[in-house]
Amino acid sequence: MRDFFKRIIGQYRHVPQPIFLLVLSGLTLHLVTSSFMLILNIYMSKMGYPDDQIAYFTSFRFLGVLLFAFPMGLFIKGKRLKPFFVISAIVIPLSSLLMIEAVQIGNMLLLKSCFFGWGFGMMLMQVCVLPFIMRNAPEASLSESISLNFSTWSSALLIAGFTIAMLSSFGNFSALGITFPWDEYHILKVIIILSTLSTALLLKIEEVKPPPVTRTGLTSLFDYDWDLIFKSVVPTILIAVGAGLTIPFINLFFFNVFGIDSEQFSLIGSATAILVFSAALTVPLIRRKFGYKIAITLSQALSIFFLVMMALTELVADVPGVVFVAILCYIFRQPLMNMANPMTSELVMKYVGEKNQELISALTSSIWSGSWFISAKIFQYLRAMNLPYYRIFLITAGLYCIGVVLYYLLILDYQRREVLLKRIEHASPTH
Repeated sequence: MRDFFKRIIGQYRHVPQPIFLLVLSGLTLHLVTSSFMLILNIYMSKMGYPDDQIAYFTSFRFLGVLLFAFPMGLFIKGKRLKPFFVISAIVIPLSSLLMIEAVQIGNMLLLKSCFFGWGFGMMLMQVCVLPFIMRNAPEASLSESISLNFSTWSSALLIAGFTIAMLSSFGNFSALGITFPWDEYHILKVIIILSTLSTALLLKIEEVKPPPVTRTGLTSLFDYDWDLIFKSVVPTILIAVGAGLTIPFINLFFFNVFGIDSEQFSLIGSATAILVFSAALTVPLIRRKFGYKIAITLSQALSIFFLVMMALTELVADVPGVVFVAILCYIFRQPLMNMANPMTSELVMKYVGEKNQELISALTSSIWSGSWFISAKIFQYLRAMNLPYYRIFLITAGLYCIGVVLYYLLILDYQRREVLLKRIEHASPTH
């Protein structure tokens, strides 16, 4: 067992320093995102915001990405990416801090603006991170670099979850004549302040010179392979729409169905994050051993099974002990679905080729946020109609199933193309 862990950790020794710095800065920024995922909805619910209104405000987060991700993908081609990371590290904490103040005072316009600004800041990070890794990571450590980047989310979730649970257990804070409770408002404020460390880390990054660009603006659209791009984004759209109906609102499911509050859900999130982080680190090893076909489709299929089981617990929520079944299903589902993300990202980046990578990164971010914007609206209307959570989650499962099938077909197409390219290389006069 010790040799197995040494083998896994040893894979990451050759990840370049700029990527390590980017990962650490992303970790600090994800502290905000993960803590918001854990308790922001519960905080807003306690402040009197109904489910449909929470979904309404959440949709503005994804609108910020939807509007700017695609133009950003065109704009960053041939440009250094470090300045965009720095802007993101400033925008995310600032908009997040103003957001919780807006929730506290009930300022609807400010709240919408802050959700929008938060989404814009996340968009800058999301669109630029994969192109940065593709430029700066050698092929030998590419899988490790991508997996390490995806592990930041689970690491942040783990840290945020334990931080929330620990501070919640303290009750009140008193110092220098100031007393306040460790409630959601004050806990989120502390985590937001911690996230400002990301700027110092990003300023230390040195990146390689980006490849030159022959054409810019709208004329550059003719330089892309749209057939490959289209094939790679369709399964992403289905997965993203389904995820948008579930992931942002999973805490509301546990809060309203089983009465699980912020402190308890944060501990659940932390336990889940340990498995997600561990699964993310093993992705390069699993991918090389089993290949994309088995590693991606099997992990996603199992995650769908656990999602369905979790959803159905709502039907028997009054049965003693069923809450533990729901929690276990949630804990097992998260690492299975998340471990597929770095593999599908690497697959898509290789499938579309170098010249399409900035654009596919932008499109992927735009698709996820656009789909989540649409999903948040759908969730808003479905909950306003009092549709139970389990039916909404079953819709997610159905979309996931179609997406997994399409990913399987994409893998087959990628493998066929790889075989064809190797035959051409061996048939060339130089061999």
